[in-house]
Amino acid sequence: MAGNFLAGLEKLKAKHEIIGDVRGKGLMLGIELVKDRKTKEPAKAECAQVVESCRDLGLLLGKGGLWGQTIRFAPPMCVTKADADFILDVLGTVLSST
Repeated sequence: MAGNFLAGLEKLKAKHEIIGDVRGKGLMLGIELVKDRKTKEPAKAECAQVVESCRDLGLLLGKGGLWGQTIRFAPPMCVTKADADFILDVLGTVLSST
């Protein structure tokens, strides 16, 4: 399940320039949002907006990073493929409108 979720996050990265990095191990994963992939300037305000917009759609996410630019995922061990698909769908919707 974790591999499928990570692959889904990588697909979102390929589609959305705001995602500068996808990283993690197991189910503890994160995506770093940047204003520019070359300079890696943190997208702090954008990250806060993505987290809030996801919350409005029923997805609760954690935020971290030195500048609050990283979205953290730490789902429970009982997470299903349907749960991961929901997370990826909501993120894709929100990132498309950012």
